Amino acid sequence: MSVDWSNFFSRRTKNITGSQIRQFFALTEKPEVISFAGGFPGNDFFPQKEIAGSLAHLIREDSTQALQYSPTEGSFDLRKVLSAKMSRDGKLCNADSLIITDGSQQGLDLLARILINSGDPVLVEEPAYIGGMSAFKSYGGITVGIEMDDEGPLPWSLEQAVKKHSSDGKRPKLFYTVPNFHNPTGITTSLKRRFEILAIASRYNLAIIEDNPYGDLFYDQDVPLSYKALDREDRVIYLGSYSKILIPGIRIGWLAGPGPIVEKISMAKQTADLCSSSLGQQLAYRLSLEGNVDKHIINLRRLYRDKRNAMLSAMDRYFPAGIEYSRPGGGFFIWVNFPSYYPSSRELLEMALQQNVAFVHGEGFSSNGGGLHSARFSFSQPGIDDINFGIKILGEIFWEVEASCSVKVAGWES
Repeated sequence: MSVDWSNFFSRRTKNITGSQIRQFFALTEKPEVISFAGGFPGNDFFPQKEIAGSLAHLIREDSTQALQYSPTEGSFDLRKVLSAKMSRDGKLCNADSLIITDGSQQGLDLLARILINSGDPVLVEEPAYIGGMSAFKSYGGITVGIEMDDEGPLPWSLEQAVKKHSSDGKRPKLFYTVPNFHNPTGITTSLKRRFEILAIASRYNLAIIEDNPYGDLFYDQDVPLSYKALDREDRVIYLGSYSKILIPGIRIGWLAGPGPIVEKISMAKQTADLCSSSLGQQLAYRLSLEGNVDKHIINLRRLYRDKRNAMLSAMDRYFPAGIEYSRPGGGFFIWVNFPSYYPSSRELLEMALQQNVAFVHGEGFSSNGGGLHSARFSFSQPGIDDINFGIKILGEIFWEVEASCSVKVAGWES
């Protein structure tokens, strides 16, 4: 008799659902598909020469540190480098207030584990990063969307959500935000809006989880001061990552926050993986200490700026006028809104896949059933020629949709 494993799973696993982005990862490995789906760094942009040199040095000179277990909190040398980086950026932080994680995604998972009870409302941007919502939901959190405009989350929407759900008996205590070149919209929250959000957080005793994987990748002008830098009440928990500014393969991120949070995260991490990759930490430390990460970031800004400009120019040229899209100042993403009379973005994606072009339809980024006529386009991985060609193909599809919708409307009106 075969085992029915569904009877073995814990009740908590009912909250674990797959991400719609995962299904598109395989598409990026098919050479015939031009993929605007995954938010991956460009494969051609990794600093291979510098990495090879640092790895050779580590194995030859520092193999004990690089190949042995590290403390659960992470390499103290790396944490000192990161605390200095954060302090230069205005986010005053010491090494003891920082813990190394397996990418910022593990930070999200550990925070959800220590802060969320089943049934807790968790305030997120609408739309929001899928990985964040999945982490919260996996521990029983119920995501509540906060509306956004071009300056970021709307204060009245945040305050309204707090009041509504407080009256339901489950007071929200967390607000999760990606303030710089937001995933998925590309929006950067203005400085004024950050002050307003912090004031509401203070008024209602909310903790803010600030996820900032893209803040160094600005292409027009620097980003505003972070919530962490503006925080005067120690209520902001900050997540950073090497995945977008160096390489994702080492899986090195960090979490900076109040002492009690870092202490509890350390305990939770011990049972999760004992420690993050020592080799990855030592590599990140050496490349940072030698200035190679800062040099690489400057190079990435130029390379990604060209890709962003190429995608926006192609959209301007090939998309029908009724399609609206964001113009991000950095990061990886452009958020596209289709007219309401179009088929859903999921149906548009199916048409695009028939022509070997992929993007991500918007439903998975919504906590309230929205996103039916929205989509996320990433310009980070495809080359400029593929960006131009892929957007041209999509433009042809959308113009056909536009013509078909016009015929239907005309027929209905007659």
